[in-house]
Amino acid sequence: MIDDLVGRARELPSEQCLIAIWQFGGALARVPETATAFGRRSAPFLLSYDSCWTDPNQNDHVIAWTREQIAAAEHYSPGGSYLNFPGIGEDNESLVRKAYGSNYERLAQIKRIYDPRNLFRMNQNIGPAAA
Repeated sequence: MIDDLVGRARELPSEQCLIAIWQFGGALARVPETATAFGRRSAPFLLSYDSCWTDPNQNDHVIAWTREQIAAAEHYSPGGSYLNFPGIGEDNESLVRKAYGSNYERLAQIKRIYDPRNLFRMNQNIGPAAA
């Protein structure tokens, strides 16, 4: 994966783009996955494509490059997502389910009890479970 990323980093579409690898594990991984809303605690790393640009003429190119990188990295991934880096949110429900993993259904039940009208629905929303 590192060799693949190095090759891809040579083709950044903008000087403002970067590829970041965050180390997980340690204390984060020692907390049981169901102890908090944050799922996928066993992942050893988080890979982030920070795609930034200022020229609107680059929109299509940078977005396409980013999507290609994400698709290529999925081969190495156990699945999951981290909601502080939500991508462009084309598929909010899928993104949220990946991020919360096995906690999603429990969180939807909590949402049904405390926010049945889905008042708090901005950003990456967990909808209330059906009654």
